Amino acid sequence: MIARIAKILYWSCLAITFMCEIAALTILTAIAMNKIVPDSDAWMAVVFFALFGGFAWIVSRVGR
Repeated sequence: MIARIAKILYWSCLAITFMCEIAALTILTAIAMNKIVPDSDAWMAVVFFALFGGFAWIVSRVGR
């Protein structure tokens, strides 16, 4: 039972990690290509998604 919950936690957090990193890279690419204005809100979004993705990756490693 605990092994199943750990496996679900692992795969869920891994999926969240990949989605957050894709979002951070997409926003960063839009800033680099001047598609959006590089104000502090855009940079905060990049940092938020990168940190949240890293946190989810750490939690997935614990669940493994």
